[in-house]
Amino acid sequence: MKTGPYDVHSPMIIGGEMSEAEAFGAAVWLWMHSPQHRDLPIHALPTVLLPLINRQQYVLVSRGTTPRVFMSWMWLDDIAERRYLSQPAIMVQERDWASGERMWIRDWIAPFGDTLSMRDLFGRILFPERCARALYHRGAEKGPRVINFKGDQVSHQQAIAWREANPLMVPLPEFPNGQREYLTRGFQPDKAVTRD
Repeated sequence: MKTGPYDVHSPMIIGGEMSEAEAFGAAVWLWMHSPQHRDLPIHALPTVLLPLINRQQYVLVSRGTTPRVFMSWMWLDDIAERRYLSQPAIMVQERDWASGERMWIRDWIAPFGDTLSMRDLFGRILFPERCARALYHRGAEKGPRVINFKGDQVSHQQAIAWREANPLMVPLPEFPNGQREYLTRGFQPDKAVTRD
């Protein structure tokens, strides 16, 4: 799929052909350019990257021939979510990737500043009716916390109801600051709205 200057590949969501080797190579290339990912040992890739590529639970965005953004997700059940939130990421088991209904953004890799450009793509086109969470990966700096997202077709009330129906399996602070606030637009943190 083409959107503006970007080519979007996501076999599970929009179809299309991309070999596992191409997706893996592009993802690893982006990881190497990302300060948050580049120090991951190569021996961890079969555990943290290959399962989601095999299951096609990813979006790869390129501009011309250059990969720009890689996003992957998991569908966790309660047990897998508890493990994901309380143990190192490498401990996620292969069966966890599609074990339940709770959508978690596993990786967001955009080392060249394309994050804001992707808001509309993820919130309006790819995941318009979804709520999801992400574990904030700078926990060493600010402590672990969870960020909540919603697609453009999900109202603030629906997002609040989803969050209440799917409480975290491990008590962690949620963005923003554990209050019932939701993002105004897209699948990317922006401004928040508070429910009275």
